[in-house]
Amino acid sequence: MDKTFLTVKELSAKLDVSEKTVYRMINSKSIPFAIKIGGQWRFNTEKIEQWVSESQKGGEERLPTNDKIRIADALANGLIIYRAHGENRDEILDEILGMLSNLSSEEAISIKRQILYNESIVSSSLQGLSFMAPEVDGSYNIDATKLLVAFLEKPMDFKAIDNVDTEIVLLLLATNKTEQLIIQTRLSRLFMEKDFISMAKKHLNRRELIEQVTLIEAKLLG
Repeated sequence: MDKTFLTVKELSAKLDVSEKTVYRMINSKSIPFAIKIGGQWRFNTEKIEQWVSESQKGGEERLPTNDKIRIADALANGLIIYRAHGENRDEILDEILGMLSNLSSEEAISIKRQILYNESIVSSSLQGLSFMAPEVDGSYNIDATKLLVAFLEKPMDFKAIDNVDTEIVLLLLATNKTEQLIIQTRLSRLFMEKDFISMAKKHLNRRELIEQVTLIEAKLLG
């Protein structure tokens, strides 16, 4: 058996469910880090082990899903960092994650590893904004979905496909997959608006930024 990835058949045996159930779970995005390799679904063994272990922990109270969550809510829960220092993406992430005192060093390393892996495949940066989000797979625990915003001290080359240097990093840490997908979807809509991009690059203070995001989000998404 491949040590890095599990097949659908191997995962169904591990979870003691049918292969049809595995496919239904893939469609509902309830299995972490499912990817297609050569047209076949594969699952990262390490992440599946973490996910199963987390699922089997007894007596833990799960945080309820907020299916009405907005970008402004996640922003209010998060942090805004001005003049973030660093010579590369790795150092910028160290500074951002270092601001979260409730994250253990192991959790921070896991988050950074996932993000750098994703960024190595394709940069998330467009129009000067880089939006990063690790998988919600039980490798980190937070009390509420947070959107962290870091205004870089100087524009940086993140190998964006539009060749625009990155000025702002947005890092989403979600409590569950549903809230992550909601925020990602809402942000993708805002990123289409020149007014939103322009506003983001003004480096507003925390109160003004949350107010502006609230107004734009309400106007575009209700």
